Amino acid sequence: MKKTLVAIALLLATAPPALAAPADPDTSIAVEGKRLYASQKFGCHRCHGPTGAEGGMGPSFTGIGKKYDQTALMERAAHNCPPTGACDPKQLGAIVAYLRTL
Repeated sequence: MKKTLVAIALLLATAPPALAAPADPDTSIAVEGKRLYASQKFGCHRCHGPTGAEGGMGPSFTGIGKKYDQTALMERAAHNCPPTGACDPKQLGAIVAYLRTL
């Protein structure tokens, strides 16, 4: 049994990337959301600051992920933020996933 566990550990430690554990999907979605947030197309940064933590004409998003879950934030963004009409649900979901990391 101990030899089997050691063999499995060695296999996983030396596994090529294709066999290694996949990246956390939420992380990759948040990275895409950060890119969309900063894009000229959506212009979130114009009202909420360069990263979303600063605020400005719009509120800061610091700590927003502790206050609201993904679904609640998507609903609030869809109803309260005029430029989000340019987002499809997947893009809005990515932006919200990013905001929840602040």
